[in-house]
Amino acid sequence: MNPIIYNLGRCSLFEGIKAGELERIFKNVNHRITSFLDGELIEEQNSTCDEMLILLQGHTKAQMQDFSGKVITIETMEAPSILASGFLFASKNMIPVDIVSTDKCAVLHIERDGILWLCREYEVFLRNLLRDMGDRLTTLAEKVWMLSLNTLNQRLANFLLKQSDDLGSEFELKTTKEELADALGVARPSLSRVFSEFAGEKIISQEGKVIRILDRNALLKITRRI
Repeated sequence: MNPIIYNLGRCSLFEGIKAGELERIFKNVNHRITSFLDGELIEEQNSTCDEMLILLQGHTKAQMQDFSGKVITIETMEAPSILASGFLFASKNMIPVDIVSTDKCAVLHIERDGILWLCREYEVFLRNLLRDMGDRLTTLAEKVWMLSLNTLNQRLANFLLKQSDDLGSEFELKTTKEELADALGVARPSLSRVFSEFAGEKIISQEGKVIRILDRNALLKITRRI
């Protein structure tokens, strides 16, 4: 099987579309594939978004600079996934972040007219696209709420609660401490200190990258949910 078709079949955007149909689609839709090495810029902040970007291979991160010049990681992505869905159809279709590769990446580009054709021809594709946009709005709302928390203890507690909601009371961190510190907008030593505090207070236990929630109510109190 064509490796492009295989990876697309695993992408939520093409869920419900058979491999044979995907072969037909990509004979009718203009597309191209670009490759990137670790650390290369895939899309620059404020560049025009006139193509759908789908990560076929590798990992990326979306970054922004705050007013002081500090670079903050907004999101990390793992293939196969969509890198820019909502921006494509915005009235001001600009990408608000830098998208950077974090290892060897392959990105599929599909022109906007091709996406509109897919939406007309395949209702399941349209549903998948709308679901992705809705999920991203939910994630954005959660991110805004997280950033509204005043202290690092609150931000980390919220992060741990969200991870446990998705993965259970015991889970493995998918990011490094440095990447998590960037996402929370803090320095790595400060984050390590709060992890140690939570472990010392028996709120969590930690072995390597494996975290176990021992006292969920304590985390809820820190975030002021109870």
